[in-house]
Amino acid sequence: MSAPGDRAAALDVERAIRDAARAGNRLLAGARVQLRLAPGRRRELLAGALARMGARILDAHGTGGRDDAAVRARTGIDVVFVDAAAEAEMAAEASAAAPDDAAAPDDEASADDALAASAVATDAPGALPPTIVRVPGGARPLRGADARARIDWASRGMPATAGLLAALREELGGRGIRLGVSLVLEPKTAAFAAALARAGCEVAVFSAVSETDPEVAAALAAEPGVVVFAPTEPVDAAAAGVDAADLAADASAVDAAHAAAILDWAPEYLIDDGAHLIRLAHTERPSALATLRGASEETTSGVRPLREAAETGALRVPVIAANDARTKSDFDNLIGTGQSCVLAIADCLDPAGDARGEAGPDGDARGTDPPGDARPGIAGTRWAVIGYGPVGIGVARFAAALGAEVTVVERDPVRALSALHDGHEATTADAALARADVVVSATGVWHTIDAAGFARLRSGTAVAVAGGIDDELALDELRDAGWRSRPSTGRIAEWTAPDGRSVRILADGGGVNYTAAEGNPIEVMDLSFATQVSALLRLVRADAAGRPLPAGVHALDRADEERVARAALAAHGGGAEASPDGARPGGAAQEWTVHRYRRGN
Repeated sequence: MSAPGDRAAALDVERAIRDAARAGNRLLAGARVQLRLAPGRRRELLAGALARMGARILDAHGTGGRDDAAVRARTGIDVVFVDAAAEAEMAAEASAAAPDDAAAPDDEASADDALAASAVATDAPGALPPTIVRVPGGARPLRGADARARIDWASRGMPATAGLLAALREELGGRGIRLGVSLVLEPKTAAFAAALARAGCEVAVFSAVSETDPEVAAALAAEPGVVVFAPTEPVDAAAAGVDAADLAADASAVDAAHAAAILDWAPEYLIDDGAHLIRLAHTERPSALATLRGASEETTSGVRPLREAAETGALRVPVIAANDARTKSDFDNLIGTGQSCVLAIADCLDPAGDARGEAGPDGDARGTDPPGDARPGIAGTRWAVIGYGPVGIGVARFAAALGAEVTVVERDPVRALSALHDGHEATTADAALARADVVVSATGVWHTIDAAGFARLRSGTAVAVAGGIDDELALDELRDAGWRSRPSTGRIAEWTAPDGRSVRILADGGGVNYTAAEGNPIEVMDLSFATQVSALLRLVRADAAGRPLPAGVHALDRADEERVARAALAAHGGGAEASPDGARPGGAAQEWTVHRYRRGN
């Protein structure tokens, strides 16, 4: 893709895809997409990228060729990409359909309305409307920019969670439980917490300063039945008149106070992220264990230490590893984090973001100026992805879909071999880091990229964390080695070594998708939250039956996974074959004694 025309078309396509995802915080994998573009290079590149991401590209009727009413009602459209010709055609249709005495409509609004009306609408209650994306030109947001509007939008896009919460409400039968929720606090989490309260829970929400949208936190705090232990006002170093180091120290103190406070609130159950509150209760806040009856853990980095605690006999409560459920790790970790991290990185690195008026829901423009001769766009850039678990697989998949050349660094030789068969290179950190334009840590392991790793990078390399834990990038080692940092633009800081080389650190080394963007898409979080509710239901039912789960780490039942998946399938126009009655324990079609060589054959 070396020709200028191809590069320009690829950048238009990348920006259109980013616009489609950002406009409503929507998932592209599995999305029902229409392409209303004239034949040509842009359409070809767009169709290829979307297909590699897993989008379902439908015809003009939205049905892949079938046009009967039942199919049209079941399979709505999530995104429509249009060019100038299609937009003009739709605007003309809207004008022709309007009454003669109607006021002249706004051209952009009428085109969007006509396109949305002509895209197949689903009969599912509360379904989100299609997003209209101009190629080039951007998307017209369908949700409001304020926190309340963003929370309401997220609520409409989580049907699987709504179904499981109805089961929780029925199970509780009017008796309340005290539930602590520790998750990144953005619109989807706020919608989830408010829905938990409506289902009969007393809810307390904790979120770290760096993982909180203060406007959303303030809106959530106004909800009945919800207490918020998170900042409800922006925390800004310049506004506070302090340097970044002092602000970080203050933020840590605020986080510690809020974490202690939610445990002092005495929750009976916890939905935790990183197992930080569970570990705090076991180490410095043991009084919380007097009321804590069980928990569910959201992340790989949280399940790991809990298994160690259980192995040593130190874990004193039952914890369900929601992270390990297929409805979580196969979607949230792989698809959701993959998409949201790659697109957040692209937003940060796009120098035209400010000029195009691209902004996140908080109003902050995402674009930044690249150093030197760096050209915008992911196509043709070289990415090193460290770690090839579900998050690394997802990052590699979405980066490659946009035209990146991906090299994987992985210690597990089986996973490295898998990367090769997925179409990527697999090599050592020494080889991959030295030639990378973008480096993404996707391990969830402390100091994945240490000072020695940073020393291998070329000047101008961008470094980001996907998912992430504290200090996944060894920035402390860089400070000790004499590196100096200064803010650049957007969410990028330039770190300069004593020899003058510099690298670009995105989002201060935090998880780039939730610190520089709006986190994982709504459809993915619907699955994750529904999985968390399934875990909570299991804990509550076991306690109500007088047979509480023993202390330790427990897997979510397969039946619970399937219940979540079937609800999501139905919401997105899909279905699954029913399991046969009387299925054998091992899944074989015949009794185990039946074999090829038995006598009488």
